[in-house]
Amino acid sequence: MLRSPPLLIHVTVVRHLIEIINNYIMKKQISLLLLIIFITLGAKGQSIDTKIEKEGLINADKAWSLAAKTNDMEKLWSFWEDEAIMLMSSDMTIKGIDQYKKFTAQVREDPNFKISWEVQGAEVSEKADMGYTYGIGTVQRTSSTGELISTTNPYLIVWRKQPDGTWKCIIEN
Repeated sequence: MLRSPPLLIHVTVVRHLIEIINNYIMKKQISLLLLIIFITLGAKGQSIDTKIEKEGLINADKAWSLAAKTNDMEKLWSFWEDEAIMLMSSDMTIKGIDQYKKFTAQVREDPNFKISWEVQGAEVSEKADMGYTYGIGTVQRTSSTGELISTTNPYLIVWRKQPDGTWKCIIEN
């Protein structure tokens, strides 16, 4: 009587099963890889509407101006990055949110202090991760001699878009 050894049959079946499993895994890996490539290409292929981004930046500037005008300090401070810089004059620069908070609170101790500005334009980068706004601002305050002074000057603010989509000032003058 001629019999096939059962071990040989089992080894052949196991090899076949391994081959089927490997092919299945390889197909899944390829499918996953293709999915990642399509998602990545799709994300890179999306164009950024700089006109909409510019409108968002202008709205941020307007909201910041309103917060300054109405002395809403928490809102005012929320538009500043932690390490932002305010260029006041050749001998005065404010660096960082702590100095900014101190300065903006201190100037408001003057009962005549008022500040306002109007944005006149904006630009954003191609990636819409950076931008700037410009316009005219007016500051009213009491001088060291007790005289009421009002100055109007152009301004320029450099902004960086945050991961949450908001805009924050990184440099202002």
